[in-house]
Amino acid sequence: MSISGCLAWLAWFLFGIAAGSATTAGVFAFLMKIGIYPRMIGTSHTIRELAFYEWMIIGGILAGGFYSVYPELTLHVGSWFVVLWGACAGIYVGCVAAALSEVLNVFPVLFRRLHVDSGMPFYMVMMACGKMCGAFWYFMHGLEP
Repeated sequence: MSISGCLAWLAWFLFGIAAGSATTAGVFAFLMKIGIYPRMIGTSHTIRELAFYEWMIIGGILAGGFYSVYPELTLHVGSWFVVLWGACAGIYVGCVAAALSEVLNVFPVLFRRLHVDSGMPFYMVMMACGKMCGAFWYFMHGLEP
């Protein structure tokens, strides 16, 4: 390979690192801004495990980036891992959705417009169950890409 070819590969490599770093930093800053990580740590009263949370966030970012670059790689794990992965992904998406809707005051506006004065925890649980049923239907009918 010629010098110009090596320089081109190096330029693409550096561009990929820069673009991935910028995207990751943006997503992480967004999730920090809407308060997902501080709220989860505060709710679970596990501030003493802050270093563990930081390493798990970094590990998740690296694993997601690696998988997005090499999606053809497979992990030879059992079905227990699929269940664990699904539970963690569901919790993560639920936390993002709840935090984003809380920042945007979606639920107070919705409940006020629907004139809901009591039973709000029941409605919240029913919305979560509806989301879960919709996700099961989506995946059971093969609608995922």
